[in-house]
Amino acid sequence: MIQTILYFLAAALSLYTLLCFIYILMSWFPGAKFTKFGHFMSSVCEPYMGLFRKMSFLRIGNIDFSPIVSLGILSLASAILGGIQHTGRIFLGGILGTILSSLWGIASSIMGIFTLLIFIRWIFLTINKGRTSYDSGWNQVDMLLNKFTYKVAGTFTKSSMSYQRSLLISWIAFLVILGVGHFLIAILVNLCYRMPF
Repeated sequence: MIQTILYFLAAALSLYTLLCFIYILMSWFPGAKFTKFGHFMSSVCEPYMGLFRKMSFLRIGNIDFSPIVSLGILSLASAILGGIQHTGRIFLGGILGTILSSLWGIASSIMGIFTLLIFIRWIFLTINKGRTSYDSGWNQVDMLLNKFTYKVAGTFTKSSMSYQRSLLISWIAFLVILGVGHFLIAILVNLCYRMPF
């Protein structure tokens, strides 16, 4: 009986996650939210997703990470319920392992976006020999990345450096962090699943 309830709760969370994902995709198409389907989706998804949009620390410059976090939390809850339903018991190690894995998934997704953005910006600067026209869209990206990459690169070298070099150092640092992080999280999650309680 309890397993059936957990199964339906996990399925409902998965369905709601899918609806929220569709709602996020609708924001890419101007006017989609003003259709009947858009109004329905807004009434279903906005109460939940709006909670995360209010958290200012999830917005860095013009990039809003609240959709990633909101979907990650829904996936986490669905995975925990699915794990309990699959094992037939509340398993603290399994719950902890799922939480660690999901939190790393959210963090590595955000870090992956930054890693890709930093690499693309570095490539364009290299091709253009470090020059950027004033009216290009890269100025918005530079405002987002400038202080951030200098701080990251500054932890590895104290000498003054160009913006292009700070991008390269930050990109390498993020790749290392992502690689080591995946390795360590896999070990920690494995240890959590081996817990006897």
